[in-house]
Amino acid sequence: MEEIAVLEILRRNLYMIAAVSIVAVLAGYGISFLITEKYDATAVVLVRPHEPIKVEEAPDKSKEFMDFPVSQMAAVETASKTYIQVIESSALIGEVVHELHLDKESPEEEAGGSVFARIYASLKAAVSDIKDYLNDVVTIVRYGRLLKDDPITKAVKNVTKGLALKSYEDTYVFEIKYRDKNPRTAAAVANTTARLFIAFMQKMRSSEAQYSSDHLKGELEQSRERLISARQDLENYKASHGVFLYKQEYASKLKVISDLEVELAKLDESLAASPGTLVAQTYAAKRARLLEILDQRRAALAVLPGIERELQLRQTDIELAATTYETVAKDLKDAEIKRSNPVPAARLISPAGVPQLPSRPRRELIALISLLSGLLAGVALAFFLEYINRAVRGIQDVEDFVGLKVIGTIPRLPVEARLPELVSR
Repeated sequence: MEEIAVLEILRRNLYMIAAVSIVAVLAGYGISFLITEKYDATAVVLVRPHEPIKVEEAPDKSKEFMDFPVSQMAAVETASKTYIQVIESSALIGEVVHELHLDKESPEEEAGGSVFARIYASLKAAVSDIKDYLNDVVTIVRYGRLLKDDPITKAVKNVTKGLALKSYEDTYVFEIKYRDKNPRTAAAVANTTARLFIAFMQKMRSSEAQYSSDHLKGELEQSRERLISARQDLENYKASHGVFLYKQEYASKLKVISDLEVELAKLDESLAASPGTLVAQTYAAKRARLLEILDQRRAALAVLPGIERELQLRQTDIELAATTYETVAKDLKDAEIKRSNPVPAARLISPAGVPQLPSRPRRELIALISLLSGLLAGVALAFFLEYINRAVRGIQDVEDFVGLKVIGTIPRLPVEARLPELVSR
């Protein structure tokens, strides 16, 4: 059979391809009305970090760890994932369900009085029933028996399925979006989720401040006891060694030793002036007494550096204990201020409004997909019909059928040339 060009096949079946495409577009657009309309409501929340993030820029404007670049916004990304997990938690979603009574079935809207409205409502009910049956079949296949969720669990799953969370890159701004067939429910769920998340963050921040305050109170008491103990230790050491004012006592001892040395020098001069006399013997006895006292004074002065070192160590302990006490007292004061006037950890920037236009289904997208599907189906059908059509279309078909070469052909006369012959007959 003569090879048929693709464009020729398309040309001969152009009307059929167009008809199939039009039918597909109309069918897809019509089916889109059976899909339940969904409305999107979005609330925007700002979450304030506990501590400001400080990023020190390196000379090459990036941080490195073992010669590998490290992102400077890792802390922001980690916090974003944490907050998203908090919002998606079953506990918070359960509070939303309880507050809005989403576990109770909402009454269906009654269909209008026209025939088309009733047909439309009946088709929607049929589609909903089919979905329920399919879900039951999937449940039976998965678990081996039909299991039904309780209303609260089912409502939590539905809310989780309709909830979409988005964090803007490198920011602490979150978008809480909820999709529902009822626009008022969509806005209520988005705003309630944002409000409960803000309340949860506030409660968590208050509990952390309370815990920090209680912990710091114990630390403050321990620091105070350490300070008192260090001061008492210093006083006891001074009392046991007879030292109270070290610098003044050291200077006075040095002065006494100096005076004794002067007195000893005078006695030596007196002994040199009158040796061998009775006065010299008196001076010698007095000199021996001065030497004994001088040795005692020098011995007492020799131990003072060790005492000074011990005093300095105990004074250092007092200063360290005092610094720790002041630091803990300041932290406790800050914690008390935060507990009494807590800074909001999260704020609602933009509440969700009741949407006026549905976001789903996107009928223009469904129509476009239906058009492309219709074109593909029409082209495939055209090639299939061309394949099963056994009619002879040319010389190549004849040669393939009889297995012989065509030597010549008789041209077919046009109707205008055969018109006189037909008239004479």
